[in-house]
Amino acid sequence: MADSGNNVPGWVWVTTPAIALAFAGFIFYLSTVPAGNELDAVKGDARKALEATAAQAREDKQKATETAKPSYDFYRLLEKQTVEVQEVEAYKSTPKDAAVKYEYRLQAGSFRSEMDADRMRAQLILEGLPAYLESSSVNSSTWHRVFVGPYTNRSKMNKAQDILVSNNVSPLVLKQKVSSNK
Repeated sequence: MADSGNNVPGWVWVTTPAIALAFAGFIFYLSTVPAGNELDAVKGDARKALEATAAQAREDKQKATETAKPSYDFYRLLEKQTVEVQEVEAYKSTPKDAAVKYEYRLQAGSFRSEMDADRMRAQLILEGLPAYLESSSVNSSTWHRVFVGPYTNRSKMNKAQDILVSNNVSPLVLKQKVSSNK
């Protein structure tokens, strides 16, 4: 009875053991080759190169210190120099207890109608701001202006300005010099 499912050609039976035998022989050959000390040779070359570079750097440093002189003297020159500054009156600070020299007012609005101006003044008074009206004549027409203030302290003026801005009013800051005879 012939085995029909196991038909392996004969050359495969011959070449497979031959290749395995050749591989085993190659491994045996490699184990008999003496190992080279290439790593030691590379380490020695690197050590020689490092020593040569270090010696050259020492020589360069010694030459530089013998011939070098400081190239920048401005550090010592700046210590010896002084700068004369003129006294400027505008830059002097005023003491805390100095008399107030300015007062600030905020113009909240300007109206042709006195009733509109009075309505705005009433709204600002309800917000807790010291508001008042001033009327003036401009080009033969009367204008009614609503002011908040006066403030001698800028921080209080800024707080009032913040309140006005939160109420959608863009105030105009007016700075007036306080006369000394008040």
